[in-house]
Amino acid sequence: MNRTEGKNDYVILVSGHRNPDIDSLASAVALAELRRRQTKRKVTALCPGVLSDRAKHLFSRFGLTPPESCNDVYPRVRDLMCEVPAIPGGSTLFDAVGRLRESGLPRLPVIGGDGKFLGMLSSLNLLSDLLSSGRDEGRGLTGRRVHSSLELIAKVLEGEYLTSFQPETAQDFEVYVAAMGLDSFEEHLPANNRELAVIVGDRPEIHLYAVNRKLRLMIVTGSRPVDPLILQAAKTFEVSILVTPLDSATVIRRLKFSAPVEQTRFPEDQLELTPSDRIRDVRNQILGHFEDVVPVVDCDRRLTGAVFKQRLNAPPPFRMILVDHNEIEQSLPGVEEIPIIEVVDHHRIGMMPTATPIKFTGDVVGSTCTLVAAMFRSCGESLGADLAGLLLGGIISDTLLLKSPTTADLDRRMAEWLEKVSGVTGETLMQELMSIDSALAVKPAEEVIGGDRKDYTDHELHFALAQVEETNLELLHQRRDELAAEIRRAVERDKLDFFGLLVTDAVRETSQLLAIGRPEIVRSLPYRKIGPELFDLPGILSRKKQLLPQMLSITAAVGK
Repeated sequence: MNRTEGKNDYVILVSGHRNPDIDSLASAVALAELRRRQTKRKVTALCPGVLSDRAKHLFSRFGLTPPESCNDVYPRVRDLMCEVPAIPGGSTLFDAVGRLRESGLPRLPVIGGDGKFLGMLSSLNLLSDLLSSGRDEGRGLTGRRVHSSLELIAKVLEGEYLTSFQPETAQDFEVYVAAMGLDSFEEHLPANNRELAVIVGDRPEIHLYAVNRKLRLMIVTGSRPVDPLILQAAKTFEVSILVTPLDSATVIRRLKFSAPVEQTRFPEDQLELTPSDRIRDVRNQILGHFEDVVPVVDCDRRLTGAVFKQRLNAPPPFRMILVDHNEIEQSLPGVEEIPIIEVVDHHRIGMMPTATPIKFTGDVVGSTCTLVAAMFRSCGESLGADLAGLLLGGIISDTLLLKSPTTADLDRRMAEWLEKVSGVTGETLMQELMSIDSALAVKPAEEVIGGDRKDYTDHELHFALAQVEETNLELLHQRRDELAAEIRRAVERDKLDFFGLLVTDAVRETSQLLAIGRPEIVRSLPYRKIGPELFDLPGILSRKKQLLPQMLSITAAVGK
């Protein structure tokens, strides 16, 4: 997810349910392409979990890139941050103040010579420094000591050097103004010649004294001339002489601002964010901070942007489209913080009310891909062989090759049309998908029960139903103890009242259910028990149309 700017500029995210199946993924990718064409916006399909091996095969077969995997859609700092001009290390404080004024911002970040973030420079901090004369130890903006170099001093004072020695070397200067007689001035100067900088106008006797004293720097104001003999002596004694057109008062004001900006005393309590911080976690910190611009720094201390406090009141930079589900419990965490603008689904309606009207496409069909394919056809949008093949794969996988009792006439019509467009039959695709090793054969128990799991809440009872397609139900019996132990861990961890693992053999049109949960729920199952916590479900192929309604009738009775 990328940062967006502007009131009406946002990214549309399209996501299926957690632990997505092929129907969920294929419909998300195809609908994202359709809405991208229609809205001319950036539309991104997401994979809320791990891509299954069968889904990987389908995307690869049709040369399509799988959607981006993600664990949540919480808006993060990187989604709200903006670029801000930075003050590079080595700049004078004088230039930094100019950049600050031109930006119109209350403060700007300072970047060191190594590219790393140093701190925030603000007008308020500079003013505080200027007013701290009683506490200044000489290195601030009010003391006589200046840390700079001849090169930076010349730049700030708009002058030129008649003589200069080691102009790039930064050092501390003790600054004095020759505003008194020579005798008094001589008594006034300390002994350390190589740190002394003298500001003087048209006073040859001071010029001569400064050179003979071998001071580090003499600044001549008002572009006053310097005697050639004094210049010659200055070269001999390595005294740097700078001539500036500015007057003494201006030189005094500017000289302190010739220091490199990185010498500034940055606030020790400044707030810093990282790009991955969730907005919900740092919102109160940002709102409670006294500054309106908060820097964003990565793990290497490099500036990536800034967050403006006022940006927190703007709408999120995302909009969400839900496919193949409409219940928040089945959505990616964080979806409650993003406006939902559309739903395309073939399940029961269990979503929360929306603040504004949304587009809702729902029908009694066996696959969400059927609905998306019908959208392409009804609006006259072209459908390439790649997307057609992907949608066909979604239909045949969710309807078990049109054998599921959820299959509708529209599923059959769309499948027939998609076969013509893609150039492949649904039977061929189904054979390819079923030839890929099943979850029960190769995957650990945790992935088996979580690969296609959906959670539900009814009458304050929480339960989960997972489904696995398998051509050999004996594998369920072989791994029963292992799977049951993993389900019990999930029930305890997620505070569930019931967990059912439905293993379906589409070829023989039958299923078996591993059921664990509250005894009164398990006892209410109307199926023949064939083993410890195992039930036989002949003719049951659909979790949505056949198993879920039965579970809802049980929870309605138990939850009273």
